[in-house]
Amino acid sequence: MDLQGFIQTGLATSALLLPFTMALTTLWGRFGLTGKWQLASALATGLVLGGFFMYVQAPPTNLVGWSQVVFVGLVEGLGATGVYEVVKNATAKNVEPPAAG
Repeated sequence: MDLQGFIQTGLATSALLLPFTMALTTLWGRFGLTGKWQLASALATGLVLGGFFMYVQAPPTNLVGWSQVVFVGLVEGLGATGVYEVVKNATAKNVEPPAAG
C-alpha cells in the first residue's frame, strides 16, 4: 500500500469507527468504568477496532504492514480518547447547579 492509500484508508477507518468506539466507551462507563479507566477503555477500544479493521482490509505480511495496523489502531484510539475528553469537559461545564430558594 502506498502512503496516499494508507492515509485515505486511515481517514475512512476513523470516520467509520469513531462512533462505534465512542458508543462502546459509553457502554463501558455504564458497566462501571469511570475516570481514567474509561479514558483507557476508549484508547483500548480504538486500538482494537482500528487495528482489526486495518488487518481485515490488508492483512500484513511484513513489518511495514504490521506498523500500519498498529498506527491506524493508535490513531483511532487516540481520536476516541480526545473526543471522550472534549465531550466530558463540555457536558461538565454546561451543568448548572440547582437554584437555591
